[in-house]
Amino acid sequence: MAQIVLDHISKRFEIEGKTVDALQDISLEIDKGEIYGIIGMSGAGKSTLVRCLNFLEKPTEGKVLIEGHNLGTLSEKQLREQRRDIAMIFQHFNLLMQKTVLDNIAFPLVIQGEKKTAARKRAKELLTVVGLEEKEKAYPSQLSGGQKQRVAIARALASNPHILLCDEATSALDPQTTQSILKLLKEINQKYGITIVIITHQMDVIREVCEKVAIIEAGHLVEHGSVVDIFNHPKSAAGKKLIIGEKASPVVTGEKSQVGNDVILRTVFSENSAFEPVIANMILRIGEPISILKADTMNVNGIAKGEMLLGIPKNRQPEIESYLSEKGLEVEEVEQYV
Repeated sequence: MAQIVLDHISKRFEIEGKTVDALQDISLEIDKGEIYGIIGMSGAGKSTLVRCLNFLEKPTEGKVLIEGHNLGTLSEKQLREQRRDIAMIFQHFNLLMQKTVLDNIAFPLVIQGEKKTAARKRAKELLTVVGLEEKEKAYPSQLSGGQKQRVAIARALASNPHILLCDEATSALDPQTTQSILKLLKEINQKYGITIVIITHQMDVIREVCEKVAIIEAGHLVEHGSVVDIFNHPKSAAGKKLIIGEKASPVVTGEKSQVGNDVILRTVFSENSAFEPVIANMILRIGEPISILKADTMNVNGIAKGEMLLGIPKNRQPEIESYLSEKGLEVEEVEQYV
């Protein structure tokens, strides 16, 4: 059985006499040791979903199973014990400003009954893990945003959790610091085998570290699967907007390319399919112009990927698609997105 199972989860809120469906019939499975991404725009329901994972929000319908335990059947005491295996970090760090870095990390252990000496020893070990050994006597106000998040990660690891939930944990950080935090999370996952669930609205975060992803829109699960597969061929409108439309080009905003009567093709190639000038050779072969509407390269879960949007003549579409597929490129026709 998967380590985390969401079985037909729905969550409704009553707000000023109105019923709001925050989540509707969501089922997901997350295996032990995975880095799993849940992505959606603001208001999609992703933060509500992650709070259902540890029963900070109790689902209106459905079941949450963690390592085979149905959280809905546990007593309050049993639920508190289960939550020790599920740590969480947040966008705004939630550190105790009046305590030192060392005491912030030791705090969860102290309130669980650990002796202060043992808790501080564990905190020092974790400061080494997150690369902040020299900051143990500092206070949060003396730290940068990235350092504060490293302290929050160390604190989350203090009780040796099996699962780490990250709710928009990099949203308040600059791109370079985000990269360093994602690298740290990946190292923790590999070293300790901790399952990591990342909640974000940033596709770059998902591409960088996640193996699988679920896309949430308006409380619905609209698509899920491996990051590579969904990047290559997004099926849902939300997935296409996040992946194809995340860096808007003229065609994405509704304008046409200079190729008359054109079709828009999205091509994706990996490092293994980029050893020859495929597009240039194709133009020579068909003898007609091709518009490159968008071109980009990126890292998708450790794999170098290139992406292009091409404007091609409609009457040559079958020939062009066949040629690109023969050369090892992923090809699909796309519509225009706002």
